[in-house]
Amino acid sequence: MSPGSFSIGRITGIPVLVHWSVLFVAVLFGSSLAAHYGLIGAVVALAGFLASILAHEFSHAIVARRHGVNTISIQLWALGGVARLDREAPSPRAEGWIAAAGPIASLAIGTVAISSMFGLAAIEATDSATPLEVLGWLGVINLMLAVFNLLPGAPLDGGRILKAARWGRHGDRFRAAREAATAGKAVGGSIAGLGTVMLLNDRPGLILVVTGLFIAVSAQSETLAANLSERLQGTRVADLTWFGVAHAPIDTDADTMLWQRSRLGEAGVVALERPNGDLAGIVSEDQMLMVPESRRADVTLERLMVPMERITRADLDEELAAVLPRLDPQRPLVTVWSADQLIGVIPRAWLMDRLRRAAP
Repeated sequence: MSPGSFSIGRITGIPVLVHWSVLFVAVLFGSSLAAHYGLIGAVVALAGFLASILAHEFSHAIVARRHGVNTISIQLWALGGVARLDREAPSPRAEGWIAAAGPIASLAIGTVAISSMFGLAAIEATDSATPLEVLGWLGVINLMLAVFNLLPGAPLDGGRILKAARWGRHGDRFRAAREAATAGKAVGGSIAGLGTVMLLNDRPGLILVVTGLFIAVSAQSETLAANLSERLQGTRVADLTWFGVAHAPIDTDADTMLWQRSRLGEAGVVALERPNGDLAGIVSEDQMLMVPESRRADVTLERLMVPMERITRADLDEELAAVLPRLDPQRPLVTVWSADQLIGVIPRAWLMDRLRRAAP
């Protein structure tokens, strides 16, 4: 789970996370909406807006799944939402459709909301103007969301579409990613510049400055990621795997495991097994050493473990670059599987060393 986020459940098996910044935006937007539509109207409008963002992100996830790409999680935060995919799209066509799915959903929601507003007004379905105004607001905000996301620069959806088009044109995925990122820096700089001009003229432009800077910084990160992935070409998961991971019962204490240090090997980790033989999680030597020596005999590895489902999983023959999108920066450990059996791990130190050598 990302720092500062909490889970609100799963939809179609995909974890949905909400960052604390959403609460700040809800208060900010809610106070303005309440002044126009009243408290109930504001709550309905905010709920509809968040549901719209979820629909946008789930559209990405649904189309990605059709192209063999799974979604690790969907997160809502201050500037919208993000669907975290477990790998790159397999082709330019898949990249383009996955990217386009979100704006298409937003356009559809906006069109339906505005059409419903006019339809209900025509038949005088309500005596109050508030429901119609809320529908109109949701329609306009979704149309604006679609248009904004179609701006041609990474990390926006329009940038992904641009990447797909350039990738299909010259056949170089990494070059296409850099081109989309360059466009993203230009888009972000332009938005931030417009916001700055507005501020200098005593007009509200702070949100544009923040948004523009975020886009520009994210675009630079995309450039670095593309360069790193290109330099990792040809490196397979198998090349960094430590085979023969140590196993231990889940109720083993930290003192006993450290006493049997040689079992951990250079990987410095142990896989914990439940009484029925199922794998429960992974514990690293560093985690055990963090327990005060006087308490290690009383601390079971179950209390220290990271559950297996929260650790990055890879197949033996995968390209290392394909694993990076689903790597958890807080737990840069990769478990390696074959025929649904754990056969090894990529130790954190080995992975970080390989990434450092690939960095420019």
